[in-house]
Amino acid sequence: MDSIKNILVAVDFSPCSRDALRQAARIAAWNGASVTALYVVDMAAFCAIPDPLLTAGVTVPPMEILTAVARERWSKFACDCPGRASVRFEVEVGSPRDRILEKTYHSKPDLLLIGAHSEADKGRVIGATASACVQRAAAKVIVVREGQAGKFKSVVVCVDFSDASRVALEQAVRIAAQDDAVLHVLHAYSDPWHGLDKPQEVQDVMPDFPERFERAVEDRLRAFCEPLAHEILALKAKFHARLSPNHGEAIIAFVKTVGCDLVVLGTRGKWSLRDFFWGSTAERVVRDCPCSVFAIKPPGYQQMEPYQPLRDTQTVHVKETHRAAAPPQTRGA
Repeated sequence: MDSIKNILVAVDFSPCSRDALRQAARIAAWNGASVTALYVVDMAAFCAIPDPLLTAGVTVPPMEILTAVARERWSKFACDCPGRASVRFEVEVGSPRDRILEKTYHSKPDLLLIGAHSEADKGRVIGATASACVQRAAAKVIVVREGQAGKFKSVVVCVDFSDASRVALEQAVRIAAQDDAVLHVLHAYSDPWHGLDKPQEVQDVMPDFPERFERAVEDRLRAFCEPLAHEILALKAKFHARLSPNHGEAIIAFVKTVGCDLVVLGTRGKWSLRDFFWGSTAERVVRDCPCSVFAIKPPGYQQMEPYQPLRDTQTVHVKETHRAAAPPQTRGA
């Protein structure tokens, strides 16, 4: 299983990002990993279009002031977070989405954690910045829902027999073991005739075809999980096959019914024209699922080089690095 040694957590000082920071601290303690917290000063908030009736434009505060304010807010924000003393805090200026993606591109963290939404888009299940990170960041991404700062009690991993879902299975097993959580292994599938009536010949020869087909899917699911059979047996994982024409809806319905607080799934890393209009399974789950989501790119996924817009001000970096006692070395990676 891939180890996690470098963790990046995006913070905006909202309650949701506080929970993301706490989850980052927990995961770092499991793995003995380093944590960098990144705060981006959103220049859009300072460079709004001035009122046409006003003659004076909008003056951007000096970078020194923005940096000092960010440092002060961080001290209050992270004061009660376990492991805060060993977290490196950095400040950048620009678009939060672009700067976070730029950071993942250059620093290549093993894991990115981000709150599902900021205070500005609290009415949405997931904000635009978090959504963009799931789609584009090369790192594994955990989107943390507000209120989910502690251990995960029930984890569901979505398997579609792809290489990405194999990695997702490994990560789900690790998290379930470390948090002593219930593990569900789920595969959503469609019937061979896509909802149409079965041919009469099939009905005559195999009247119990739906039951046979479901058992065959479950057998394939167990076979796919065979490399981790020992760990899965120890966790007493539960296998589920769900027939549905819409896999995303099937996953969300399962999560709501069972009450899972973390979904682990692989993404394709490519977005087709159809996905642009309708949304892929992973996009739908991230967008509509009521719990935290751990999204994993397929092996070999390469993040596109971030666009570098012209900046009126130079990017500012603020780093606070304090050496604390090394986190306990626990089992896991």
